[in-house]
Amino acid sequence: MNKKLISIILLVVTAMIWGFAFVAQTTGMDHIEPFTFSASRSLLGGIVMVLFFPLLNKLGRDNIVVEDRPTTRRAVIFCGTILFFAMNLQQYGLLYTSAGKAGFITTLYVVIIPVMKIFMGHKISTRTQICIVGATFGLYLITVKENMSINIGDMLVFGSAIFYSIHTLLLAHYSPKVNTFKLNAFQFLICGVLSLAVAVVYEDIDLRNIASAAVSIFYVGVLSSAVAYSFQIIGLRNVDSALASLLNSLESIFAVIGGYLVLNQVLTQREIVGTIVVLIFIIVAQLPEDVFRSKLLKKV
Repeated sequence: MNKKLISIILLVVTAMIWGFAFVAQTTGMDHIEPFTFSASRSLLGGIVMVLFFPLLNKLGRDNIVVEDRPTTRRAVIFCGTILFFAMNLQQYGLLYTSAGKAGFITTLYVVIIPVMKIFMGHKISTRTQICIVGATFGLYLITVKENMSINIGDMLVFGSAIFYSIHTLLLAHYSPKVNTFKLNAFQFLICGVLSLAVAVVYEDIDLRNIASAAVSIFYVGVLSSAVAYSFQIIGLRNVDSALASLLNSLESIFAVIGGYLVLNQVLTQREIVGTIVVLIFIIVAQLPEDVFRSKLLKKV
């Protein structure tokens, strides 16, 4: 089995882990409240990544840079704080919407980021503009009912997608300047501490209930963070970044599959059409420009 095929398999497994994480997040709240869940998963994930620093640094030795401690501190604080808002908006949203819809709405960061770049002075291609309009229409079909009512859970998850987009831009800014493994671990610890502070004030923390949600917490805290992140690092070594992005988009498909198999959540016809529209425009947005021009435009 060649290295590229192994990398593709690892990236698909990563997408599957992340997709099924929406199911784990939902089932975890059968026992504990949202901020308690976010605190538990983030602190566990951060601690596990700290313990596995030697292995992670070995896996990504080509990406290690000379550490600038003041920059690292700023990166950890900024990324951890934004992650706190992104994670908890999504967690609260899952109280009111399905895992499948949450997966597709979260994946909209692919088209939200270019919109943010416009306000940062960047120009975006005509293709990206079309994808933004198309994905927005798909989002409308998913979230707005035929009677024009809006699911509050969908809106919370969309707000989460906006914060995840900001988080991605921050990571892109700081990753070349800091040790990405330390950044990833300590941003989770910051997020966990902030979530715990809110949980202590507003939620009823019961260790027995946390123990009941241990499987969900372990899945999201360890598999979705440390394991999937490591798989992604290995996979990106031998796979083009555009292909890797397309494979990561499968996360939304696995979220729907997991919601159906585990939670018996079924999308309406309108929501199915919306998810298909969103998926199409997300894929088109990530296609390399040369592929888009040479193959797609020729057919038109």
